[in-house]
Order: sequence, then structure tokens, then C-alpha cells
Amino acid sequence: MKKIRIIIYSLLFIFMIIFGLHISSRVFIPKWLDNKDNMHTWISRGFYEEEKNSLDVLFLGNSDVYRGISPIILWDDHGIASYAYTASGQRLWTAYYMLKEALLYQKPKVVVFDVDAVFSNNDSSKANYRKVFDNMKNNKVKYEAINDKIYKFTFEEKISFYFPIIRYHSRYNELTKEDFKYAFYNYHFAYKGLDMVTRIKPYKNGYDYMKKTKEVEISDKVKKYLDGIVKLCKDNNVELIFTELPSATSWNLSKSEVISKYAKENNIKFIDLNKEEIDGFDWMTDTCDGGDHLNVFGAEKVTKYLGKYLTSNYQFTNHKNDTNYKQWILDSKKYHEDKSMKLSKENN
Repeated sequence: MKKIRIIIYSLLFIFMIIFGLHISSRVFIPKWLDNKDNMHTWISRGFYEEEKNSLDVLFLGNSDVYRGISPIILWDDHGIASYAYTASGQRLWTAYYMLKEALLYQKPKVVVFDVDAVFSNNDSSKANYRKVFDNMKNNKVKYEAINDKIYKFTFEEKISFYFPIIRYHSRYNELTKEDFKYAFYNYHFAYKGLDMVTRIKPYKNGYDYMKKTKEVEISDKVKKYLDGIVKLCKDNNVELIFTELPSATSWNLSKSEVISKYAKENNIKFIDLNKEEIDGFDWMTDTCDGGDHLNVFGAEKVTKYLGKYLTSNYQFTNHKNDTNYKQWILDSKKYHEDKSMKLSKENN
């Protein structure tokens, strides 16, 4: 009997330690909520707040996507539910695991994958990896990801992804009331993954970047995960579309031709928006940083273009009269109110 009590007390003690580490980690983990840090907590945790199997379209990619796609516009125009589940500095190996994670919770008809990162063969920063995996649920996908040798995580780093306080314990003197508030906050994200930026910093040379440069190729390291993304979509009966959002600083014709060849070989549709006529799009008004990323005006125009393409090539249910999607009506209202407020502040 005494041995049983010891075992029970020991298990309770271990449980309390694990619970304490989990709770304290939620407080100590950086929240990455503002535009300066790209709102990663909102984007990642907001994804989990969407109703299970409620999304029709999933957008994947790097920062080009969370600045260049506005899911609310897709809703406004067509009643399509979508989300931009993305990360800055994303590499193909991270995109692969983010897609794998997304498919645990959603069964989209279409995945639109922005291919900008296909030519990024180097490692992203540890900070960018942490913004993804610190906010990913502790499950089999996260376990597989952090143990993938591609990341070169040490044993201590792997443990710290489950209990981030191990990494962030030194933040104790930096904690604010927001760290406590957002530790247990419901992360519903009305913008559905968009980082709404209204500032304008033009790119003045039009489409001069769309020319051939030196020969480029998809490395074996990248191709392994790109093939993995294709297979994940095929295995889950999801239509995969490649796209490249307008990006004057990272794209060119040589890259476009390489992706076109891969897409053709794998029977994948590829929409290079640097070669398409997008109604009203203007590099003088639709970028926030001189051609690297779009602002909200560019994002809305690109999304309208993609909305017409999606509805012309696939059948989607318009959810606007579906009571299960009433939150989307509220989210659309908030999106437009917040956008007006941002513009009003900038004009005053």
C-alpha cells in the first residue's frame, strides 16, 4: 500500500512539474503580435481557432503570402473560407511540416503554395523556426519536424520547443501585462493570416526584373520537401496550385521557367502573377517596402485575381448564408473597420 502511495505521489509530482512548465512557457514565450514581428502568434495560433474542416482554400508560403493574400476579400467576393498559414523566412522543409500540420485540422479543396522559397537553399534563422514551432501544438507533426536533421536542433533545443520556458526563462525582467494576457487569450484572427500593412513605398522600375538571369535550379535538398508537399496534397485529395506573388526583389524569368518545368512534369497548375495582368495593380502604390512585399492594397488586388481564377476552375460553396460561417461576417466587418482606422490615422 505504501509503495502504491509513493507511485501515485510521484506521478502527481511529475504531472505538476509538467503542468507548471507548460503554464509558465505560455507566459514567457515572446508573443510576436505586432507588425514589427510579423504577427506570428496571431497567424499560427489563429489558424487553430478556425472551425475544424471549415476552410476551402489554404494559402502557404513565406512573408510574401501574409503580406500579399487577403482571405477576407476572397470571402467578400465569393463566400470562400480560406486562411494564409505562413511564416517569414520560410524554407521548403518548414512549409512541408506546416502543410502536414494544417491537414490534421483542415481538409481544403485547394492548397495555393507560393514558390518564392523554392530557391532558398540555406537555413532560415533560429528565430524564424521558433516562431513556427513555439506556436505549433505538441503533437506527432511537431515531434517529426523538430527531430528532422535538416534543422540541426540540439537536444536542449528540441526539449525547449515543448517547454519554451527553457529557452525564454531570462525574459522574467521583460514580462509585461500583455505576456500574461495573451498567454491564455483566444487567438481568433479576423484577418485570417494577413498582416495588414497600409504604408506605401513604391517600386519605380515596373516589371524590369522579369528577365533571364544566370541559370538557377532546384537543389536536391529543396526538391525533397517540394516533392513531399506534392505527395501530401495527392495523398489527401487536395488540388495543389503553385503561384508566385508579385515580388520585384526576389523573382525573375529564370526562376519562373524552372518552376514552370517542375509544375508541368508533376501536372500542377502554376500562376506566375509577375506575368499576369492584375486589374489596377501598380508597383507605385501596391508595395509597402519598395517591391519586396505588397501592402494591403496590392494584396486585395492579387486576391481578387486569384478569386476569379479559383471560381472559374473549381466549384466552391458560397458560405455567406450558412449559419456555421456567421463569424466570417463579423470578421469581415472588423477587417474593413480596422483598415479604415489605419488609413485615417495615417492621413491625420
